[in-house]
Amino acid sequence: MSFSDFASAAQVALPQVATPSTPGSLVSSIVSGARQGAKPFRHLGLTMRFKVDVLGVGSQGLGLGLWTACEGLKVDFKFEPVHSGGDYLNSYALPLNVSYPPVTLKRAMEKKHSDAVRSWLNRVAAEWRGAGDVSKIGKIVTISLLDVYLDPEEPVATWNLHNAFPSSWSGPSMGAKTNDIATETLVLEHDGFLEPMT
Repeated sequence: MSFSDFASAAQVALPQVATPSTPGSLVSSIVSGARQGAKPFRHLGLTMRFKVDVLGVGSQGLGLGLWTACEGLKVDFKFEPVHSGGDYLNSYALPLNVSYPPVTLKRAMEKKHSDAVRSWLNRVAAEWRGAGDVSKIGKIVTISLLDVYLDPEEPVATWNLHNAFPSSWSGPSMGAKTNDIATETLVLEHDGFLEPMT
């Protein structure tokens, strides 16, 4: 979808924008400006527009393409409440560990990027079976959230999953009696996305 298509869809899908405070002519001006290359919209991340790349695979890395769902971008700071002797009103947080759940990616299958996922799975499987250097399995997987301009060079936010590796992949359930779009699911284990402080 081009930006002009997105702008047109936004104008049709959001008629409530044309209120007395923001007349329809203003909306038309914004859309027209967008089609002429102007950037009237704020750089807000779109939850349905993000791409995934694996760094350290080949000279250019490995692009896994755009995905439609991402779950598990979360960090938990584990702690234990501790009371000092004789103080029964206040407690102190004793830091334990920082944990990250697995990240689950989902999307409709399409040849180019689904082949890229399979290529990466083949590389990991070869290291896994060969009992080779396990450090080669974990890579930096980058998830880049895009905005309405879909500029991959200027993502709204980026998460670098350190020492990430695929823990599972599942393909579509197929049957002659269904007409659903085939989807794939990739689950990533990782050591976190927070950068160490220097």
